[in-house]
Amino acid sequence: MALKAITFDLWDTVLKDDSDEPKRKAKGLKTKSEERRQVLWEALNEQAPTDKSMVDTEFQTQEKFYRERWLRERVTPNVADRLAVLLGGMDRELPGHVFDQLVSIYEDMEVEIPPDIFAGAADGLDELAGKFPLGVVSDTIYTPGSGMRTILEGYGVRQCFSSFAFSDEIGRAKPNERIFAHVANELDVEFHEMVHIGDRELNDVQGAQALGMKAILFTEHRDESLENGTEADAAAKNYDELLSVINNLAAD
Repeated sequence: MALKAITFDLWDTVLKDDSDEPKRKAKGLKTKSEERRQVLWEALNEQAPTDKSMVDTEFQTQEKFYRERWLRERVTPNVADRLAVLLGGMDRELPGHVFDQLVSIYEDMEVEIPPDIFAGAADGLDELAGKFPLGVVSDTIYTPGSGMRTILEGYGVRQCFSSFAFSDEIGRAKPNERIFAHVANELDVEFHEMVHIGDRELNDVQGAQALGMKAILFTEHRDESLENGTEADAAAKNYDELLSVINNLAAD
């Protein structure tokens, strides 16, 4: 193929999802999920006595709701929207400045204690950036695109990417065409001239291939192909393999 650009998913492709949790535990901190519920309960309880179990139940209800909404609409709401829905489900409100503080706490958790980057990723991305323009196509949940850029900056790899498409900024999540098209337009390439790398069969492999892109399944942290196989054009279990696979695709 005439390979002209490469896009990367971030979670479990460049960054190890939840690899920050052991760091939090070592610091004596709650898990991120527990901390989100705790700080919301504390904020509500300061306004009026609040049953902690109500907060826990509403979180569980909303997580299910957003999972089902993603399956239907391929959208991932931002933190402010999530928090507003949580409060609405409990028929509660918070003062504006308290609401904004909670949004910042939620958004900054993974920025303050970042997940790990995969071994070989920094060098691999630097090498690839010297050959092809690179882009990010990644969904976000609690850490917005701005926070993801800060994490990448901390690992010295942000400059490897020439374009970013985060679901909270684009308004659509993978495998919706819009999020891939944003990067294709910014890099001035056609879909058939691109390869996308990610860890999820539906979001990354099938989503990219449906648009005419090649797709590589990255399996170092989680391997969806073990259960149901994969339709990916290739697979790579680490960055050494990934560089070899990309070179082979570019040579075809």
